[in-house]
Amino acid sequence: MPIKVLPDAEAFGWLNHNLLRRGFRAVSRVEFKKDYVRLGLQAPSPRRGREVGFIFSANGLDVKVWTTFVAEEGEAREKDAGWVVINDSDEARYFSHPVLRTKNFLHNLLWHACIAKWRAEHRPLCPSCDARMRIAYGQGLKSRFWKCVRPQFHMKSVSLSWDVGLPQAAFDFLRPLRRRRARYALQLRQVGKEPGGALRRRKGWKITRPGNIVRPR
Repeated sequence: MPIKVLPDAEAFGWLNHNLLRRGFRAVSRVEFKKDYVRLGLQAPSPRRGREVGFIFSANGLDVKVWTTFVAEEGEAREKDAGWVVINDSDEARYFSHPVLRTKNFLHNLLWHACIAKWRAEHRPLCPSCDARMRIAYGQGLKSRFWKCVRPQFHMKSVSLSWDVGLPQAAFDFLRPLRRRRARYALQLRQVGKEPGGALRRRKGWKITRPGNIVRPR
């Protein structure tokens, strides 16, 4: 297992600077509390402090970056992982793999955030009816693709690759990660185990007021 390296205040300042200069903004305390109350959010386990998060919005999608860093205490939580999420209204349509706090944690988290930002900014339009395409679930646990959900405007379903138009630099970052995950999944299958078990067992935040969820139109 890689050695855990928790970011300190100076290292977090680097991430904060680089996210802000790319158009993200910090999730305010008031903003988080409003959603917490509106949706009746319950954390999967007891935790201290409020984690610093960032958000970038474009084309009806919100990219959220959760850093594990607690500003009031000037340090990261002892047990946690970084995440990048893409929301369509209140629905989380994409979760990155957990970004582990290793030597390159902040660098990797920034890369995942920038790639998600690119996807939001370049959300494709349906080549048949010019509507915004939705993030759809593929067959794999983390698999996604773009899909038009207005079949009444064309004769058959229209979909595009999740990676459509992605810059070469993003592929260069993602390719070795995907190769490692593919090798690991193969190793698990060879010993009779199903890949993604840990992700399936992971408990996320619970919404206790689902009637207040704003869903994509």
